[in-house]
Amino acid sequence: MIREKLSTQKSKSAIYKTAKYFNKEEGCVLFESNIYMPLNASKKDIAKAISKSIESDVTDNKKGRKHSVRTQHDVVSFHTNDNITPEQARDIAKELYEATHKLSNRKYALGVHIDTNEVHVHIVWSIKDFDGNCYNVGNDYRKIERECDKLENKYGLMKPENRIATDIDRLEKHPDLKGKSEAVKKRAIANAINKKYSEKLPSSNERMLEVRGIISNKEEMKTDLKVFLQQSSSPSDFINKITDNGYNIIHNGQSSFSVQHEDQIFKASELGLSYKTLKAKLGEDTDFEQTLKNKHNVKEYEGCSIASTEAEPDYMKKIKPNSVLATKFKFIQHSDKVEYFYNSVSSKKSFEYYKDPSKVSFSDLSRQSAKAGIQRLVADAKPPQSFTVNGPNFFKKNIWLEFQLMGLENKGFKLEGYKPTPADLEELKKIQEHYASMNKKPEPKPEAATVAIEAPTPVEPVTVPPVMPTPVQKPSEKPPEPRKQVEQEQVAPTNEDLIDDLIKEFEPSNPTRIAEAPTEAIEPSKSVEPVVDDLYTPMTPEPLAEPENHKIDGDYSTYSNDELVEEFEWLQPRLKKSSFPGNSKRDIAGHREMDNIPENRNGIKTGEVKRQYEFREKLYNLFDEIKERDPAAAKQLEQAFKAQMANKRAVTFDLKPQLTK
Repeated sequence: MIREKLSTQKSKSAIYKTAKYFNKEEGCVLFESNIYMPLNASKKDIAKAISKSIESDVTDNKKGRKHSVRTQHDVVSFHTNDNITPEQARDIAKELYEATHKLSNRKYALGVHIDTNEVHVHIVWSIKDFDGNCYNVGNDYRKIERECDKLENKYGLMKPENRIATDIDRLEKHPDLKGKSEAVKKRAIANAINKKYSEKLPSSNERMLEVRGIISNKEEMKTDLKVFLQQSSSPSDFINKITDNGYNIIHNGQSSFSVQHEDQIFKASELGLSYKTLKAKLGEDTDFEQTLKNKHNVKEYEGCSIASTEAEPDYMKKIKPNSVLATKFKFIQHSDKVEYFYNSVSSKKSFEYYKDPSKVSFSDLSRQSAKAGIQRLVADAKPPQSFTVNGPNFFKKNIWLEFQLMGLENKGFKLEGYKPTPADLEELKKIQEHYASMNKKPEPKPEAATVAIEAPTPVEPVTVPPVMPTPVQKPSEKPPEPRKQVEQEQVAPTNEDLIDDLIKEFEPSNPTRIAEAPTEAIEPSKSVEPVVDDLYTPMTPEPLAEPENHKIDGDYSTYSNDELVEEFEWLQPRLKKSSFPGNSKRDIAGHREMDNIPENRNGIKTGEVKRQYEFREKLYNLFDEIKERDPAAAKQLEQAFKAQMANKRAVTFDLKPQLTK
């Protein structure tokens, strides 16, 4: 049994899309919610009722921290050998969330799915409960893991091999730590957990692609860079070697950096190459920051475009609402062109669309951008029609791949300017096979003997009749297999979004939170180190095992300390002191209060003013998370902030959070 945090929703529309997804026609056999909705309501009306009800509870007018996250979307999955019905899966999931989130005291909706080999329950729950309190529990995954363990024992469910909370509980009772001080115990446990989970596992997206023989861009870059790491004598030497071999370094501030190769850019921490890692392998390097400054170079590719031969296209014709272009991008229309930007990063331009001549000129060269640009051109074009692609070969290949995957040749469109290689054709075949496997419908399975499971106390919800009335049960004849981690599915509002997310440039890998290092003085003890080896021998995690804590971009509660500091270092050189509202004597909370005054917010429109406002919001949220984890570090940070605001000579900030990296 595995609980996984999938996403958070920050708007009414996001809640609507999520609710619509997990109550979809195919796969969802049981739906339930404690939110009022009319009888015999359609699925669309149900999703609207859920989003409207939860949004009505949110008030942004109060002073202080803005309530941005409305709901959280989680999934609870069961092993293929767990002989449970959809009703039993629902009841167990509700029992879990009643124990961890007091589910009966907040709005929620859930759907039981059988569209994969594992029965799983999608659940969306409101951050704010009926008492008006927002859910804010640090390291809640440990509490949730322990409750999962109790339910597995209670109902005889399969257990995953790797579970941090279980490991910590076992270590605390280890006989070799009996009689040791709390500081020594804490260090020994932290070392043991670090040792077991030191190798970050690939994300579920990457592992699903690897099953089909498709290596993700990130994994490919990690493999290539590992060769240079083994040949390097110091962190600076490593940077020099990779820049001499076609890679570009993007300096993000202090010791943090990103690596660029052609159209791919990944943070060093995503590649397992942060300065902390480099220092551990190659030794300390006092000149590393200067090396990053010297090697900083963002490569720009010009002339990357797709042009149409059509003289007068139907300019800016309406596009499909569930397309990548409609769901992932927004646009600004000018007299001579239309600029498209990512929804997630408003300052990141994807491409420009021109009418005369009909052309898409790209700023971002990723596969996702390529698909969106093609969708824009095709929506306005009439077949038969030819398009010509221009730019470097890797960009042309991306365009060609998307063109083939969209099946445009069968619709009367033709692409010129790129000739695919045999390797390209093989890659296309693997991706098409992967797409086909993702679209398979669930096959009916033979009935199993009923398993007596004690039902938990019901919460009195409003239950909607199941879409598929026949519950699917698992065959009981199978002998129990060795316990292993359940593979989780990737979730998106539509099936097309699911596929897009699987093949786009991968998001940052999900770090595993480990036992926190002790802040008090630790007494030296040589005898404890061998104990750590006894507690855990080096082990290779199973191929599909993945720690449950997941980093979500912008949700700083899911960041590790290392990533929090890295994000802070990236942010501070971009902040302008002059943009902060109010006088320079205010603390961070004071500036936030000024930003929340409606009269001040009304002046925020577009351009640099809006950009600085978004940066300030990031600063406030980062500070909140640092304060939550380490009040002393937050106090030092705020004192330094006020001092630098009062320093008229300093134009930008140079703050250093004292969180452990």
